Amino acid sequence: MDTITHGLITRLFAKALVPERRDLLVLATLCSVLPDVDILYGAGDPLAGLQNHRGFTHSLFGAALLGFPVAALTYFRLPHVFLERARGYSSRPRGVESRATPNGPAGLSERATYGFWAFYLASVLGIGSHIFFDVVTSYGTMLLQPFSDRRFSLDLWFIIDPYVWLILSVPWLLRHALGREGLRRRRMGWEDRIGALLLVGYVGLAAGVQVMALRHLEMWARGHGVSATRIGAIPVAFSPLHRKGIVMTSDYVYDIPVYVSRAALGPIATYPSPFRMDDPFIARAWATPQGKRYQWFARFPLAVRLDEGEKQRVILYDLRFQGRLEDLDAVGRAIARLFLTRWPQLMEQKRQALEVIFDAGGRIERVAFLH
Repeated sequence: MDTITHGLITRLFAKALVPERRDLLVLATLCSVLPDVDILYGAGDPLAGLQNHRGFTHSLFGAALLGFPVAALTYFRLPHVFLERARGYSSRPRGVESRATPNGPAGLSERATYGFWAFYLASVLGIGSHIFFDVVTSYGTMLLQPFSDRRFSLDLWFIIDPYVWLILSVPWLLRHALGREGLRRRRMGWEDRIGALLLVGYVGLAAGVQVMALRHLEMWARGHGVSATRIGAIPVAFSPLHRKGIVMTSDYVYDIPVYVSRAALGPIATYPSPFRMDDPFIARAWATPQGKRYQWFARFPLAVRLDEGEKQRVILYDLRFQGRLEDLDAVGRAIARLFLTRWPQLMEQKRQALEVIFDAGGRIERVAFLH
C-alpha cells in the first residue's frame, strides 16, 4: 500500500479514538509512514527492494523498538518546543503546569497526566497500523524480522485500492454536508468513527471474499484431480469481489479467475513449471545469485525464455504481479481498457521480474530487475 494512504488510514483511526489529543494524533500519523524508510536500504541494488522492503521496519519487533526513540523525542522535547513557540511562552522548569487549549497541542500538565507511555503506545500503534495494512496486501511482509525472513500476507486488498480512498473521504463528506452547526450537536470525532467502522467492514468483506475464493479453488483442484502444492487467491485492481486464483503443482501452474459474486470461475491459463530441467537457460537463470534471491521472494514463480537471434532472454517473474482482463470485474475491465489505449502492452509487461540475458556463446551478459 502506498505511504500516503497509510498515513490517512492511521489518521482516521486516531481521530476516531482520541479526537481531542492532537499531539498523539499527529505522532501516530507520522509513525505510520515511518516504516517505508526501508526503501532507502541498499540504494543502487535493484534487488535490494525485494530483499529489504517490508523487512525490519515492518516487523513486530521493529515496531516495539522504533516506537521508543520516536516517543522519547516527542514526549521530552518536541511538544514543549512547539507549545512555547506557538504561545510565545518563555522556558519554564519541568513540572510547571500550563493550560492546554481543547483543540491545540497538549500542555505540560496534560502530558504529565497521560505520561510517556501514552506517547509510546501512539508510536507503536502508528507503526503497527502501517504493518497491518501492508499485510492485507499480497506483496508480503516480514513480520518476524530479524528472527525470520518469512513473508506474511493476507491477500485481502490490491496494493492500490480506490475503494479505500472512497471510504477515507466519508468523514470529509459528512463534515461538509452537515456544516459547523450540525457538527456542534454531535460528539467530537463521530464522523471519523463512521469512516473507521466502514474501513473495518471493508476488511471483513475482503476476508469473506478471500475465504470463498480459496474454497472455490480447492473444490476445482479436487474435482480435476489436481495435486496442488500451493493455492492462492490474489486481489486484483478495481475488483474487490474478484480474485486471481493460482494453483501450483509440481508440473504446472494454473491461473484461474474467481468471480466470487457469481460463484464462478473464468477462463483458465496454464503454464509449465518454472523449475523444469528441460531448458538449461532457465535452470541457469535460477542458479544465479540474483535468481536465488528472486526465488526466495516469489510466491508463485514462473519463467519464460525468449529466443532473440543469437541471444537468449530469460524472464523470471511472479504470477501475483501479472494481470489479465479476465481477472477483473466490469468496472476493472473498463478502467483497464482506458489504460490500454495509452499503453497497449501494459498487460503483457512483466513487473517485479528478473531478466537474464545470455550472449551467443551462452554466457550471462546482463542481469536486470524489471519494475
